[in-house]
Amino acid sequence: MDIRHILKDHAYQNIPLTYYEAFELGVYALEGCKGNSLAQIQSIAALCALHGKATYEWQEFDHASSWHSHSLPKTAAEQIAGICAAIFEHDIALSEFGFLNPRVPYAMDNCGMGGDLIVTANVSTISAFIAAAAGIPICKHGSPANADAGKHGSSDFISMLGIDLFAHKNDTERCVETEGFGYTEALDVRYKRIHLQTHEVARLPHMNDIIGPITNPLAPHLLTRRIVGVNHLIPVNVVAQAYLILNSRGVTQLEHGLFVRGFADRESCRGMDEVSICPGGTQVAEIIDGEIKNYTIFAEDFGIKPVDAALISPPSGISKGEFSLAILKQEVSGPAVEMVLANAALLFYLADFSRDMRSCYNRAKEVYLSGAPYQKVLAVSKMLPKKS
Repeated sequence: MDIRHILKDHAYQNIPLTYYEAFELGVYALEGCKGNSLAQIQSIAALCALHGKATYEWQEFDHASSWHSHSLPKTAAEQIAGICAAIFEHDIALSEFGFLNPRVPYAMDNCGMGGDLIVTANVSTISAFIAAAAGIPICKHGSPANADAGKHGSSDFISMLGIDLFAHKNDTERCVETEGFGYTEALDVRYKRIHLQTHEVARLPHMNDIIGPITNPLAPHLLTRRIVGVNHLIPVNVVAQAYLILNSRGVTQLEHGLFVRGFADRESCRGMDEVSICPGGTQVAEIIDGEIKNYTIFAEDFGIKPVDAALISPPSGISKGEFSLAILKQEVSGPAVEMVLANAALLFYLADFSRDMRSCYNRAKEVYLSGAPYQKVLAVSKMLPKKS
């Protein structure tokens, strides 16, 4: 692995890798996870250095005067796709468990990349339980919060709900089949090893923030519809492009996807890796019929009024997990709940409930108010109890 080339000719110049270079780097990173100390050090350095806003916003046509521009990727989509393809093919496919394969027609995920500049509830996890309570199959993927971010990750919340993060594959598959909900932990090495780099070795932001949500170990033929909450460093369109590349190579089989990035204000500042009901709205790249559509949605599209960002954050003195549990138990009302319902609405949209976001929102609200989502939590925790 020519790590000097990766750093000097790409990372340090904010030039993304080509698909094949990224794939090779992904394989090299896995060698580090298997005990090759040099590969571990070098791949962490490269994956951290490549994880920058300027690299992800690269547009090849803006650099046409470069003598080597003809050999460069058009966007960072190739870099993202190549790394993820290596994880799918050389990590998950060769792991002890391999791909999760419940007997369902399809299952969705709505995992986000993190990078919120505003603290919100565990929105995607609560939304997933609302969808599951309505009969939409969910196989959610996630990880604990990074060490410097507090206990706010989806895995921390799932554990708080009494659900086993490291359930056996057979039990998780059975739970998806019977309860319509399953959870796979990114640090479960029986599925994949790559997450050990950031969470247990480097403990630094690096490309794993993107790799993790994309490489859900659910079998690709089942993960045909999904949402990805996009990190503040990356244009949503680039992540959608990466999926089209993965689809074209037979690595993924995504048919309908939504890639979202929300904002607090109209200046597109203070973002979040989920749908926003603040004045800034939400940038969306939608994959449908093999093409990408780009647009922005606002609170009004769900039939609600935009709110200040302060109103969707946990109150002072209440942890994110406690706040999220209170929402599930209907002990909280107002904008924080509306934000959860707006995010859940997208899952109903993907499940073909309606093409109208307002109708999807109203359906999510109806399910939420029925109390079924918290009952779903109890049913899943009973089937996959957390080990003491």
